[in-house]
Amino acid sequence: MPDELVPPVVAVVVCQDPGPWLEECLSSLAAQDYPQLSVLVVDAASERPVAPRVAAVAPDFFLHRLEDNLGFGPSANSVTGLVSGASYYCFCHDDVVLEADVVRRLVEESFRSNAGITGPKLVDHNAPNRLLQLGLGVDRFAAPLRRVERHEFDQAQHDEVSEVFAVPGACTLIRADLFAAIGGFDPQISMFGEDVDLCWRARLASARIVVVPTAVARHLEATAARRRPLPESRSLQWRHELRAVLKNYGRWRRTVVLAQLAVLSALEIAYFFVIGRRDRVHQVSGAWRWNLSSERGLAAARLEVAALRRLPDREVCSLMSHRTFRLWRSLARNVEARALRLSRDSRLRAERGVDHLRHRRTPQRRELSSLVVALVCIFVFGARSLLVGHLPAVGNLQPLPSPATLLGHFFGGFDDAGSQSPGPASPAFLLLGLAGLVTFGAMGVLLKLVLIVTFVAGPIGIARLARPFVTPAARLAAAACYLFLPLAWNDLAAGDLPGLICFAGMPFLVARVLRAAGEPPFAAAGAADGQALRREVVGFSVLLALVGAFVPTVLLMTPLVALVVAWAALFTDGRRAPRRLLGVTGASTLGAVVLLLPWSATFLQRDTAWSVLTGAATDPDHAPVLGQILRLYLGPVGKGTLGWAFLAAALFVLVSGTGARLALAIRMWALLLAFALVTWALAAGWLGPGGGAVRVIVTPLAVAVAVLVGLGAGIVLEEVRSVHLGRHHLTATAFTLCFLAGLLPVLGASLPGRYSLPETGYDSVLAWTAAPPRQATGTRLLWLGDPVSLPGGSWQQRPGLALALSEGGLPTATSLFPSPDPGTVRAMAAAVGSAESGTTVRLGSLLAPYAVRYVVVPSAPAPLLSGGTPVVAAPAPQLVLDALADQTDLQELPVEGGAAVFRNTAWRPSAGRVAAPAHALPPLGRSLLVAFELAGWALLARSLLRGRRARRQAARSRHLRQPHHAVHLHEERADGALVSGVQS
Repeated sequence: MPDELVPPVVAVVVCQDPGPWLEECLSSLAAQDYPQLSVLVVDAASERPVAPRVAAVAPDFFLHRLEDNLGFGPSANSVTGLVSGASYYCFCHDDVVLEADVVRRLVEESFRSNAGITGPKLVDHNAPNRLLQLGLGVDRFAAPLRRVERHEFDQAQHDEVSEVFAVPGACTLIRADLFAAIGGFDPQISMFGEDVDLCWRARLASARIVVVPTAVARHLEATAARRRPLPESRSLQWRHELRAVLKNYGRWRRTVVLAQLAVLSALEIAYFFVIGRRDRVHQVSGAWRWNLSSERGLAAARLEVAALRRLPDREVCSLMSHRTFRLWRSLARNVEARALRLSRDSRLRAERGVDHLRHRRTPQRRELSSLVVALVCIFVFGARSLLVGHLPAVGNLQPLPSPATLLGHFFGGFDDAGSQSPGPASPAFLLLGLAGLVTFGAMGVLLKLVLIVTFVAGPIGIARLARPFVTPAARLAAAACYLFLPLAWNDLAAGDLPGLICFAGMPFLVARVLRAAGEPPFAAAGAADGQALRREVVGFSVLLALVGAFVPTVLLMTPLVALVVAWAALFTDGRRAPRRLLGVTGASTLGAVVLLLPWSATFLQRDTAWSVLTGAATDPDHAPVLGQILRLYLGPVGKGTLGWAFLAAALFVLVSGTGARLALAIRMWALLLAFALVTWALAAGWLGPGGGAVRVIVTPLAVAVAVLVGLGAGIVLEEVRSVHLGRHHLTATAFTLCFLAGLLPVLGASLPGRYSLPETGYDSVLAWTAAPPRQATGTRLLWLGDPVSLPGGSWQQRPGLALALSEGGLPTATSLFPSPDPGTVRAMAAAVGSAESGTTVRLGSLLAPYAVRYVVVPSAPAPLLSGGTPVVAAPAPQLVLDALADQTDLQELPVEGGAAVFRNTAWRPSAGRVAAPAHALPPLGRSLLVAFELAGWALLARSLLRGRRARRQAARSRHLRQPHHAVHLHEERADGALVSGVQS
């Protein structure tokens, strides 16, 4: 094409106090092979005028000086008042170096693709074979996404012209008429985000945007590399992204995205506050203040965008990324920076001869990911019918109320179905309520997610517990053993939600107890330091409080675990370790009690029922025997000889273990036997009232078995294979057979897809007992019977008989947390006792003042229906049923499913809530205590994160201070000769 027909291009270079890179940039523009190219240098109020430097490189370039530094975009807009007749503008940073054919290739592709904006491939200035950017993707919040990995090796793998949402502002070719039509760069966006906003508005005007990989430009990134003063880049980026969202979306799309962005900003503010980055908090909130101020001209900018709009938001948003990059941007940058530090530290360690400090973080992450995927697949396969279908109300698997109800109970006080005045609620209400907000009120989905998390977290905790002693393969064996023990599956079959939560949290608690001894390999270096000891106590307290909020029994079990481990440690570690272990555990338990205030204070009342902590006890004739407890046969799974397989495999480490493994095996066997005996004694009623939470109390036994199996697997994989054929190989073969046999019971139970959980709960059979909404506060159900059959928590009257209350109909998950003080339930229990003894035949009249409309006596945890999943019956004492049948004001109703239901004919709709006890805490006092508790948790989380960061920095400093050593380097030449040398 003749030169006179080539469309003229004006390259605009904006600079402000540029460094030595300016001359190289201008030289690259002067060397362009495009015949109709003019260059305009805009000096944005540099302290030292750049005119002499421009004249020295290219005297024919044009120069325009501004009196104020408005930023890149507003300064570049000055070209429209200075230049006429140009077909294209090529806007460049002052630190970009263009290959000689960049402008020509961009113009050619603009004609070929009918594109309004084109951009080159940006590579590293000092390493041109490393990619920086190849166009930009954008999420719905205007946050840019890289389309290629930073510093990816360039092998022409991306050298195809492709359409992108935006091109980086380092080098942008745009048609002059399009630039004028969309109003140029936004004058309110100085830098960081001006390229995305410009391309967004060009998209709305129906222009195409393409990236041309054959046009290559080297970018120094002087600002990001801190080679010149770095302004508030993060603050500018957030405010400019928000401005693009506020003005470029249409009305309806803008409403939805702004609501999502407001939630995201609140999460970012909370995150930055917890980690102690107050500057980030001010930057996020300042972005909203800056954009909503009147001087930003937001309304006028929206009108301008509406005037140029040719495409609807639907088509433009289809080009955006579905991935929300802004949500992870800060975390990703932290991870990237940490990876760079680890790489640098590893290089320094190698140079200083400390290669033995191996960091296998990547294999560990890969192993952990594989473990999580395997556990989820196992659970999803075995519980597939539960996950896709209805989750019946069996045992403690009661439906979760709405998030508003849960949060209202926590902040406003909780009562047990109206049995007493509202009192402090467990922090579990707060955690479940917040989780319900995350799932947008889908509480059924939340309950299923809780089940999945418990089955995944427990084996992961076992793998972490066994990590110092065994290889990754043996850790997987320990995790598999813990998952395939019958305990968790029997918890699921019985609907024992506290048992499942304890199953998930107990491995982490046992690991904390072992760490509390202060001895390697659990304790880190410097564990005797006072600050490290405080951090250890705080972390232990937080973990214990989180589990104790759902299962208060662990507040008693954890000190008992410490006592058993301390006793076993006397045989291996002397006297110092047990003293430290008991001290740290005691302080942590006290700290957990403090963190759970004011709810934990309710367990210190004068009339506390012991059964609330350890569970109401069943009939001693139905209690599990010692053999069932040892093989964890506490439900439908684990019956038969195969239930002993894992316990037999746990003996292997006592035969072949040595050193630290044998010491840990002794502690685990002590823990196993101690909790087997304690569970047996509690279930038999030898230790007083309570002890019915068998599946919770026996959890440390399951932890011990899994750790012992993992230790045995480690010995088989590491030691036995290295010795000659003999006794060790015979025992290793027996161990392997026992391990494989232990997997079979749970695998067989997984085939139906429900793990023996009944298909129907009392929510289907007794749904008619629900009172009308206007009468719900004056209608209660009194549940009587064996505690195994009662839904939720209950108060024990005697072994085999317990009472529970529900307000307005069937119970919900809030019944898992009954008050330690039974309140008016004590009077109801006395009335039931009078009916049993025959001193009254008008039990209904005695219960009427407490608004009891129905008396329900279930005979099993789920309805006994023909053709359904078999359910183990746990009927109420016959004496209770006979006494209820003799009452003149109780009418028995016909009900299917094996439950007896009596209607109280003395009940009246006016019966309501009883008077509050005089010692009830006033609402203001409860509110203050809750506020102090929330503030304490927030400050504690912040201190934990700060302490973790300080520990990492200290550990890195210790590694880098290692003395220099000689490292022998062996390099192989091309001819195969071996060269040896010494590098210090």
